[in-house]
Amino acid sequence: MKILGHRHTGIIIHDLDRMIDFYVGLGFVLKRRDLERGPFIDGLLNTENIVLETAKLIIENENVPIHYLYCLELMTLNHDQDTVNCEKLIKKEIFDFRKRSIGVLDIAFTVDDIEAVCQYIIAQGGDIIGKPMKAVAGFPALHCYSRDPEGNVLHIAQNQSA
Repeated sequence: MKILGHRHTGIIIHDLDRMIDFYVGLGFVLKRRDLERGPFIDGLLNTENIVLETAKLIIENENVPIHYLYCLELMTLNHDQDTVNCEKLIKKEIFDFRKRSIGVLDIAFTVDDIEAVCQYIIAQGGDIIGKPMKAVAGFPALHCYSRDPEGNVLHIAQNQSA
């Protein structure tokens, strides 16, 4: 028994179009957009009458078979909700690491220009949790924590030469 690869990371979001644009701006490519409902979704999520609108985005790499590419799946629940009023549901509180005692902390990406990515995140309505810092141990890289426009925590890293 073993894991063969990473299938996808799923994020429930409120404004699918805005978040697709945000992640495409970071270099992802939109591969599929679907409306999913019915017995499979209801059974998989153990909840009746769920409607998911999903977008699957990948980071293309011609050297990696498509079934091994990193996939980010953005999804909205019951897509008929008023996305304009969903802004009230997005809570961007001050980030406090001590309040995250369990669960997923971040989604980590390696980037080519950490400063440009930080500027892009801010311009798109996200924020920077901690400025880029040089790692003191491990692989030489600059790292920073940020949040996308809906408050999901992103760990951004730029590799450096040893």
